[in-house]
Amino acid sequence: MKRRNKRFRAVFFDIGNVLLRFEPGCMLRKFVQALGKNPTKVMAFLKAKGLIDSIERGRLPPQELYRRFCEYFGYQGSFKAFKRLWSDHFTLEPSTAAMLRAAAKRHKVYLLSNTNQIHYEFIRENYAFPRHIHGAFLSYELGLRKPEPAIYREALKRARVAPAETVFIDDVPENVEAARKVGINAILYPGPKELKRRLTELGVL
Repeated sequence: MKRRNKRFRAVFFDIGNVLLRFEPGCMLRKFVQALGKNPTKVMAFLKAKGLIDSIERGRLPPQELYRRFCEYFGYQGSFKAFKRLWSDHFTLEPSTAAMLRAAAKRHKVYLLSNTNQIHYEFIRENYAFPRHIHGAFLSYELGLRKPEPAIYREALKRARVAPAETVFIDDVPENVEAARKVGINAILYPGPKELKRRLTELGVL
């Protein structure tokens, strides 16, 4: 049996394109199909100044997002239907999810993600991996977003671990670099096969 690596006490996983594959093009296509609108109009809404930042910092509540969506597109679907439309574009990366489950048997495992309330509620309802974590540090709950140093420091504080005791996996170079500057052992997601090799070398798996 492998020994637990005492150097590390916590593992932080990003969600998008680490545990769940996320293709913006897929989201756009689903919106266009459901709304019957020109892709340019859909993109204009999604790229409106400050929209994603406000959603992911928890400043724009789900019901207000829904109201704006209905007003902009003339959408007549229910709030429940809107939440499904807003979220139904993820695909599970089963190998990474299996690594999370394995790591959680040996270490404290957390999510550290820029996300919004609608997405995370959808994820909890539709995927198993959140049931294996010890906690989640989410931008919409903290009012902070990666790569801001404050979100890493807050996650470390809440997990009660030092930076050197932590491994973090993310697919965005800026997020990885920011975590490293805080002192976290950060890995730029290299795909499941290479990630498994790296985590095994570190003694996380």
